[in-house]
Amino acid sequence: MTKHAPSPAQIESSLKGFSIPPRPQVLVSLGKEMNREEPDLKLIAAQISGDVGLSAAVLKTVNSPFFGLKKKISSVTQAVSLLGLKSVERIVTGIMLRNSFVGETRTLERFWDSAEKSAGIAAHIALSLPRGPRDDAYSFGLFHNAAMPILNQRYPDYGQTLALAAEGTDRPMTDIEDERHSVNHATLGYLIAKAWFLPPVICEGILRHHDPAVFDGSDAISPQALTLISISYLAEHLNDDYVLMGDHSPWERVGDKVLSHLGLLDAEYESIKEEIAGFIA
Repeated sequence: MTKHAPSPAQIESSLKGFSIPPRPQVLVSLGKEMNREEPDLKLIAAQISGDVGLSAAVLKTVNSPFFGLKKKISSVTQAVSLLGLKSVERIVTGIMLRNSFVGETRTLERFWDSAEKSAGIAAHIALSLPRGPRDDAYSFGLFHNAAMPILNQRYPDYGQTLALAAEGTDRPMTDIEDERHSVNHATLGYLIAKAWFLPPVICEGILRHHDPAVFDGSDAISPQALTLISISYLAEHLNDDYVLMGDHSPWERVGDKVLSHLGLLDAEYESIKEEIAGFIA
């Protein structure tokens, strides 16, 4: 089923009974500074460093092997200098997204740990592509399923919905969610991304990442959004293989189309798999 940007009426219907996590003040402050003609790098680093937990989480993320730094860094100032403002801002956004879900349960912790792994893998895959969108791929990896914890908290039987979706049916997961709950995680995730001022291409990709029409050409989607969707499919496939030791059933349906869109030959695909396996080992 083709997905377009929801109308105001659809948005109102989708949000009924839900609370979208508000955009944290630290992101508002960072955004204002980054929009200046000459952002103050020291001020931005100081804003992040002022929160000890946030600073530690940023350093843990950028020092992961997926970001490809030749040596570990020890300060947010170094992170800003080496990775750039955009990259650090996206990492902070991802951390704040996870922190916005209060009352973490073990299930939620596992969800976010897996999402962060997939996002890191996505960033690495993007680095392997010519002009690969590393920062957008990382943000997309974190945000595209961000509404699933909200649905899980809202509906006691959402676990059954996930089980039905995992059975390998040809029906998109979002169709199953709509049928059972009259809302789906792609639409809610799109609304979260819009509320958090993520770039339009990320919002578009989130809305349509379960839409089969994106690969068959029957409905228009921007090439950049399709690239983010493709990277995410590959990242989740590798995360399932090497971290969760499971089976990412959608890969059987879309794997060839993903590799074709990304322009990855079999040898390049195998090389990426070996690199990811080395990071996880």
